[in-house]
Amino acid sequence: MPVSVSPTSSTIARLGCAVALLGIVLVSGTAQAGSMSDGIKAYKPFIAENIGKAIAGAKAMQAAVKAGDLKAAQDAWIKSRKGWEVMEPVTGVYFGEFDKTIDPWPNAKIGYHAIEAVLFAAKKTDGLDQPIAEMLANMDKFEKKLNDKTSAFDPQKLLEGTANLAYEVGEEKSGGGESPFAGTSIIDMQENVEGIEVAWKLVFADTLKKKDAKLAGLIEERIGNLEKLVGVADIKSMDAKKVHVGGEELAALMLQAAPKLGLKDFKVGDEDDEGAEKTK
Repeated sequence: MPVSVSPTSSTIARLGCAVALLGIVLVSGTAQAGSMSDGIKAYKPFIAENIGKAIAGAKAMQAAVKAGDLKAAQDAWIKSRKGWEVMEPVTGVYFGEFDKTIDPWPNAKIGYHAIEAVLFAAKKTDGLDQPIAEMLANMDKFEKKLNDKTSAFDPQKLLEGTANLAYEVGEEKSGGGESPFAGTSIIDMQENVEGIEVAWKLVFADTLKKKDAKLAGLIEERIGNLEKLVGVADIKSMDAKKVHVGGEELAALMLQAAPKLGLKDFKVGDEDDEGAEKTK
């Protein structure tokens, strides 16, 4: 039976903030392109807010490392990472050059995971001044590019990034090994799903409801179900198989939504358009 799940309070707050920033009401007569365009105007401040959180956390981590305070540095790493993970619908498709240096995985010799290994596995603060400074420099470049007046998101790439993240949550992150030393892989996934939900609801949901209410309902149901599955205390408490299936099904439904939204077909991961047919 379909599972109906209410969004978390933090998601509601973030959506409310973004809608307030939008400052308009989307009425039923709004044109398709205008609806998604207006949604993107609300979505960009959400990304600006969270790169700010990622930077603030990284700066706090930098200060804690200089002071030799391991616990404070670990806490700041987690805080910074949460800001980054919720932005993943856009980090790869729009900011790939920075994503590769800030959050490379699994062969991580720089960025978050290289720092994670020292702070959480070696339990040291030594030798992290340069890696943190380099990560902050790339975050600053990310923020500058985001704030550039010529920098704009578009529905096509944003849907591709959102669907690919849903696929990645199911196909790769459901194994639970993204942040193993910090033990925060489940938090990574929770932030990812929240990022998917915000992008979908702000930019695509209303337009799809006008074109195909049934498909729109299925996507919202799958997002809610995935949110419930990852909303547990730790990876051991998560049903990895259901997350695997849930992420891939959500991605496939978003593939189906693309032409109904007036967007081009695209692929996610190693999947092709046949993946969408399996969910019908």
